[in-house]
Amino acid sequence: MLAFLSRRFRRWALIAIALPVLAWLLERAGMAVERRRPNSRAGRALRHTGGLLRPRRGGRGEREDVGW
Repeated sequence: MLAFLSRRFRRWALIAIALPVLAWLLERAGMAVERRRPNSRAGRALRHTGGLLRPRRGGRGEREDVGW
């Protein structure tokens, strides 16, 4: 079924749907790791990576602090 969709639509679907879901999953996994081990490097890295996938809002270079 995906073969019949245009390349542009598939790319849009990836950016609009898959990346935000992936960012949310990474942030949730990071929070779960940090709940078990509060000073875990892996938890911080997961949350940071999830934050990088989130779209920027506001001015140039402004990003929500994710703990790094």
